[in-house]
Amino acid sequence: MSRRSRRTEHRATALLRTAAFLGLLNAAPNLYWALGGDFLLDTIGEWIIQLQADAPVLLGGALVLIFTVKTAVSLLPLLLLGRLRNSRPLRVAAITASAALILYGASGAVVNVVLLVFTDVQDPTGRIGQAAIWYPMLLIWGLVLAGGLRTLRRCDVMSA
Repeated sequence: MSRRSRRTEHRATALLRTAAFLGLLNAAPNLYWALGGDFLLDTIGEWIIQLQADAPVLLGGALVLIFTVKTAVSLLPLLLLGRLRNSRPLRVAAITASAALILYGASGAVVNVVLLVFTDVQDPTGRIGQAAIWYPMLLIWGLVLAGGLRTLRRCDVMSA
C-alpha cells in the first residue's frame, strides 16, 4: 500500500469515527430527556416541556425510540471500517442517512433562522436552540459522514 493510499485510508477512518461520535453526541440528550432530565430541553421548544409534564411516559418512549434510531445510524460508519466494509446495503444505508441528515439539518436550520429574523416568534429559546444547536449538529454530522464515505470510496478505487 502506497503512502498516499495509507493517508487516504487514515483520513477515511478519522472522518467515519468522527461521524459516529457526532451521531452519538446527538443521540445522548434524547436518552437523558427520556429519563426525565430537562437540561437544554427548552432549546427544543416549550411544547416539549409541556408534553413532558402532561405525558411523560409517552414522551419518554418516543425519545427512547429516537435515541435508538440515532444510535443505530451513528454506528453505521464504524461497521464500514470493519469486515462489512464492502457491504453494498450498508453503504447505501450510510449514503441515504448522510443525505437525509444534510437535507434535514440544513432545511431545519434555515427555516428556524428565517422564523427568528422575519417573524415575531412566541418561543425564541426553542427557535434559537433549533437554529444554533440541533439542526446545525445534524447538518455537520451528515457532512462529516458524507466526507468519510467519499474518502472511503476513494480508498477503494485506489486499491482496485
